[in-house]
Amino acid sequence: MYLVYLFNKPFPVNTWRWYKLRGIGFGLFVLSFLFLFKPFRLDLYSPLQLLYTSAMYGFVTGFVILTGGYFFIKAIAPRINEEQWTLGKQILLNIILMIGITICNVLVTQWVHQITLPLWWHFNMLKWVLMLGALPIVIAELFSYNYYLQQHVKSAERLSKNIPVSHEAGRQPAERGVHHQLINNISLKQIDTIFTVAEEETKAIFRRRSSLLTLTGDNQNDRLEIPHKSLLAVQALDNYVNIFWEQNGNLQTTMLRNTLTNINEQLSDIPCMYRSHRGWLVNTKRVMQVAGNAQGLKLSVDLLPQPVPVSRGNIPGYRQVAEQHLIMQN
Repeated sequence: MYLVYLFNKPFPVNTWRWYKLRGIGFGLFVLSFLFLFKPFRLDLYSPLQLLYTSAMYGFVTGFVILTGGYFFIKAIAPRINEEQWTLGKQILLNIILMIGITICNVLVTQWVHQITLPLWWHFNMLKWVLMLGALPIVIAELFSYNYYLQQHVKSAERLSKNIPVSHEAGRQPAERGVHHQLINNISLKQIDTIFTVAEEETKAIFRRRSSLLTLTGDNQNDRLEIPHKSLLAVQALDNYVNIFWEQNGNLQTTMLRNTLTNINEQLSDIPCMYRSHRGWLVNTKRVMQVAGNAQGLKLSVDLLPQPVPVSRGNIPGYRQVAEQHLIMQN
């Protein structure tokens, strides 16, 4: 049961660089194993024949992994929900690659020896490929999962410590309490102070009006105008974007027909907006908590019901933006 639980854990979709390293590594492993241990009666071969045969099967192994990985990255990965990719699915993908390696090895064997192998030989070859590759694959993926999980949990803990205790929305009740206290304890000596506070609030109102943010869709009449600080996050939904924003302490959502890339360009002059994921933009000043898993980080944003993901490749960028805001606040 624990393995079933573990195989359902989130796992990152690997990059092309990962498949290149894995293809070269397993190709060299097969070459070394065949050359050193001489299974399948390879001990009858001369040293030169043994080296050639070992290199041939090693090349086939690496070629299948590289080809399969490239096809997965280009054709399959863009069409899947990355958040639903799990450790078990990653292991299953590797088993499919091993089946492909088996088929190619059988074809190469028939071509080299100019023979037609019976069907039972195919299953015998599959048995050996799985025996040689299945356990190392599972162990390697378990190590990868544990490594990613530890790294991202540590990053989440460091970033969570840097999040201010109170946000702009959380300060409003305290500010109202201060104003209420001033009114109840009014005296002649405090008139100047009250006028100063009123003047500052008036200036703040004008500053807020001048800091309105306008987001437009493909149709210029399709637009949303809100204060900068009210914008929480933007999510890509096919040909639309879902804009999450705050009004009077309540969550509001607005759909615009546009791409996330275009919205990101419209927000380019707002440093606190960061593209954390291919499908998300987030206001880093409204992040309340940071959690980590093997896929990356999960941001709990003020008022949002669902976490905002931060992909592995965007973690350094998010950390830099968050640290810049912390320096500015201090």
